[in-house]
Amino acid sequence: MNVKWKRCLVVACLALVTFSLWGFSIRSGLLWGLLTRAGVVDTPPVPADEMTAPSNPHMPVTKTSAARVFPSPTPSPMATATRRPTATATLTPTPSAQAVDVLSGRDPVPPTPLAWRALTLTPPPEGRYLVVDQDKQVMIVYEHGRVIRLIPVSTGAPYENSFTPAWRGVVGPFWGKARFRNSDLWADYIWYLFPGPAGSILIHSVPYVPNGDEKIYDRPEALGVEPASKGCVRIAPEDAQWLAAWNPVGVPIEITPYHGVIKPASEAPQN
Repeated sequence: MNVKWKRCLVVACLALVTFSLWGFSIRSGLLWGLLTRAGVVDTPPVPADEMTAPSNPHMPVTKTSAARVFPSPTPSPMATATRRPTATATLTPTPSAQAVDVLSGRDPVPPTPLAWRALTLTPPPEGRYLVVDQDKQVMIVYEHGRVIRLIPVSTGAPYENSFTPAWRGVVGPFWGKARFRNSDLWADYIWYLFPGPAGSILIHSVPYVPNGDEKIYDRPEALGVEPASKGCVRIAPEDAQWLAAWNPVGVPIEITPYHGVIKPASEAPQN
């Protein structure tokens, strides 16, 4: 009986020592290292976010030694806090003078004295170019990709029979001073653009009714504020005089779409 108990006690002690050594080898990584060196298991790859960034930017990036990296499902807070973030380089394109936002103030053109700004939706080509931005109610005059003048406009009122359609083309011939058909209104400066559904679409100075030596202008307060014409692009008389000296005939022009609500023709005011 005593011999049997002694044998059981020895076996138990050996088992306890064996499991203790097994657990120690697993916790310390000794067993993993021995199995890796023996080729039983593959060396674990180094995670991409544990790449060591060189202090010298001209030196190549080197990886942490694979023999020191062990799988750890729950990294310690200290290791997480000291880990260096991976540096990423972002290429920022250099802004072109033709594609900058005049509204934001980042335009290299000297600031305009006007209080408001306009946004160019299409980068202009080299040379002379005109953009009529209907949402901003402004004409932008370009020369060689630079804004040289911002002209307040009033385009067609937002009704089916009077709104100004979006269009690209060139400025047509200069018609000078003329009276509008079936109207008492005159304009001193007129440029032809393209045929519209109810008549020609023009650029012209604010129309007026002559009253002796006086000119009674039709809604000059709408310039730069809201669309109010019958489809043409209205500008102030002094801007029309400047534009005539600049001579826009044959200059490419773009009229951007109006993004407001176009109402039925039946709702248009009768005047």
